[in-house]
Amino acid sequence: MNIGIDLDGVLTNFNDFCLNYGTKYASEIGSGKIVNPRGYESIEIFSWSEQTDNDFWAKYKAKYAIEEKPRPFAKEVIDKLKNEGHNIYIITARSSEFQDVEIKNKMEELVRQWFKNNEIYYDELIFSTVNKLENCRAKNIDIMVEDSPHNIRQLSEFLPILCFDTRYNRDVEGRNIIRCYSFYDIYEKIKEMNKKA
Repeated sequence: MNIGIDLDGVLTNFNDFCLNYGTKYASEIGSGKIVNPRGYESIEIFSWSEQTDNDFWAKYKAKYAIEEKPRPFAKEVIDKLKNEGHNIYIITARSSEFQDVEIKNKMEELVRQWFKNNEIYYDELIFSTVNKLENCRAKNIDIMVEDSPHNIRQLSEFLPILCFDTRYNRDVEGRNIIRCYSFYDIYEKIKEMNKKA
């Protein structure tokens, strides 16, 4: 099988990072509080302006990009899937927000370094736009592991989605959406799907 795996929110716990470092930042600047713990982006979670959100990420983006650890057993499960003959495609929109080519290239290099530092295998690393459907079609992705409510809804029209359970996607349901809770849960669900294929 060709397995697509998202980075932020799947391989890392993006939501907990936003909550932990966002509340720290709000305390440091004396402004902002959690207004929506089920928000997807930090600006949706906190009662702060777009400028404050930009300032937050200016301070903490490198920390997140370099130091954030993978979820438990992510490397182990990906290694098992590869050893069983699956192809691993990391499909991330991480650098899509940057218009400046130099900043975009720097972020993509940080992502490559993060995978190297954490020894996480992939056959191909794809820097996507927020709309991942084109990438999934181009690579004949059989199943996608995703957390973004937008991507789950869009992609599930065309292929099975393993929805990595988070606060912000709990109300996302529908055909082709299979909820998962850990990397070994992902592994078992892919094994089951592979038997039926």
